[in-house]
Amino acid sequence: MPVEWWLRRVQHVMAEMTNYGVLVPFLIGLWYWRRLDAAARIIVLYFGFWSVEGFVNLWSVHVLRTNIYLYHVTVLVETWLLGWAYYVVLRSEFIRRLMLPLGLAFTVVCLLDAFVWSGLSHFNTYARTVQVVLLLALILLYFEQWLQDLRVQPWADFMFVVSVAQAIYYTGSFMPYLLQGTTQNRAVSDAISGMIIATTYLITMMMMTWALWREARSPANDMSRLA
Repeated sequence: MPVEWWLRRVQHVMAEMTNYGVLVPFLIGLWYWRRLDAAARIIVLYFGFWSVEGFVNLWSVHVLRTNIYLYHVTVLVETWLLGWAYYVVLRSEFIRRLMLPLGLAFTVVCLLDAFVWSGLSHFNTYARTVQVVLLLALILLYFEQWLQDLRVQPWADFMFVVSVAQAIYYTGSFMPYLLQGTTQNRAVSDAISGMIIATTYLITMMMMTWALWREARSPANDMSRLA
């Protein structure tokens, strides 16, 4: 059916853009590595992970004919990397002490989801749900910290932009992710869900790339490196 073919084609193109688009912020981060602070460097590692995953995903689809098992890997690594970035920027000692036990508990959830609850051949809905809750909580905690600081220019704050971008991604892609493979007309619904997920991630990636570029080019970083 023509509509179904076009939907799947558009979804495929958008997925390829997200798979290889992450190379841009990763290369920017590597080039300006010495000018970046700890949080920004962790975000570069985040893009580096997704850059490697893009090639592994391509190989997996063409050779193994499936990439579902990768979801169980990416949800764990992604959460640890973003959690590490928030650990660096959050000042509350109480929250920071909680983060390692929560990270370990989340790792257990991911392993159970991969090998007991959902299985490696199915989407990791349980781990994904817990991930969204944890990361949105960290995002809100950072927003609260930012409000307490009463900063005048939020878009000049690197982690503020990252937090807004991640909030857009997780709130916009969560339901489409859960609906994949569960509706009657699976081909069409999966294509539409994939397009929504890819769109939210492209917005996230562009915002984070902009934040990383501006952070690397900031005159304040020149001064901090000279100090």
